[in-house]
Amino acid sequence: MYIMKKIFKSFISTVILLSAITGQAQESLKYQESLLKIADGIVRDNIRGFVDYETGIVYNDASKLDPLKKIGFLSGYSRMYYPNSIINIAMLELGDFLNEQKYIDYSIKNYNFIFDNVKYFKGQANGRSKWGYPFGEFFAFDYLDDCGAMTASIIDIYIRKERSDAKKYIDNVAEFMQKDMYRLSDGTFCRHEPVDQTIWADDLYMSVPFLARMGKLSGDDKYFDDAIKQVLQFDEYLWENNTGLYYHSWYSDNKENSIAHWGRANGWVAMAQVELLKSLPADHPKRQVIVDNLIKQLINVSKYQNVSGLWHQLLNKETSFLETSGTAMFTYAIAYAVNNDILPDRYISVAVLGLEGILSQTDNHRVNSISMGTGIANDLSYYETRATRTNNVGFGAVLLAGLEILKYEKANGVIKVNDRHRW
Repeated sequence: MYIMKKIFKSFISTVILLSAITGQAQESLKYQESLLKIADGIVRDNIRGFVDYETGIVYNDASKLDPLKKIGFLSGYSRMYYPNSIINIAMLELGDFLNEQKYIDYSIKNYNFIFDNVKYFKGQANGRSKWGYPFGEFFAFDYLDDCGAMTASIIDIYIRKERSDAKKYIDNVAEFMQKDMYRLSDGTFCRHEPVDQTIWADDLYMSVPFLARMGKLSGDDKYFDDAIKQVLQFDEYLWENNTGLYYHSWYSDNKENSIAHWGRANGWVAMAQVELLKSLPADHPKRQVIVDNLIKQLINVSKYQNVSGLWHQLLNKETSFLETSGTAMFTYAIAYAVNNDILPDRYISVAVLGLEGILSQTDNHRVNSISMGTGIANDLSYYETRATRTNNVGFGAVLLAGLEILKYEKANGVIKVNDRHRW
């Protein structure tokens, strides 16, 4: 069956190629224009440099700055910030897929901007909040979202453009994660505040993509082993059978979960597993365990998709607002799973409807209806009343979701969202 499926896909690809010859090729990648409008907007908006908040003077590099002044970035895309890691990863993959160097250059320039300038802010790290100066997260090494997720993209770029200072930073993050990061007694990553030894679903993405890449970069299986361990233990602590969803958190003080099935938290779990599978060797003895876990999650979360294509802020509460970043994460994971024969082809309709929902929330190149940063809480109203806005927390997932749809279209032909009998 698997071989026949591959032969059929090859036949369809040939049909698409013949269609291109007869002038019908413009249909084959129907979402490309919308996706590139978002990507090009990010490239255009990312002006790398610094601004003196008191004088308004702009600097191209940090060597000319007074380190004691209040300095900020000209663009939020230049921050040492985990959402920017996802954008960097997406830009590299988009550039490779389209053979378009400007997207690859976007990520490489961000990488160089960090390591060319970060040394000038090292003296500010002593006794100051990491939020009080540029690249504060670079020195913090407190939470996984300070360094783990961001360094996943640094590894991807390092492979293309090696720098000794980047490699040193990568190794420092690996050592921190292995030796110093907060864990429960069974080795599961956790946080020490606002409640001590609390598991956040977010941290699966903040750790696993880095660990998976580190395993591939170093050739040391201990990183793969740790990544797999985290996926399976997060599943044990956070999964709820009744809903088929993950809770946002688990508290060690009373051995109970929080009450929220937050959309983006579930999205982080899905994306973490996809990123692990991208790096995990095909013959790894536990690969199928991760595949099965991802299938379980994606089939269940598909049941909660709104008719608009979007998912709700609280996945099982239709009274909560429709939210874009979580939608992008599920769309990406489902489309990836279809493209890699993890889910049957019929699930592509779920991903395509998700992308349609995302595009309905775009304004020119900006993506709207993204929930602002969200901590853990014991009341559902906290989640339901979060402000939504255009912010880069969801942009990388949107690009990755659109890219997986483009890959499917390239291999299988134009997708018509209302022609569901095809699946």
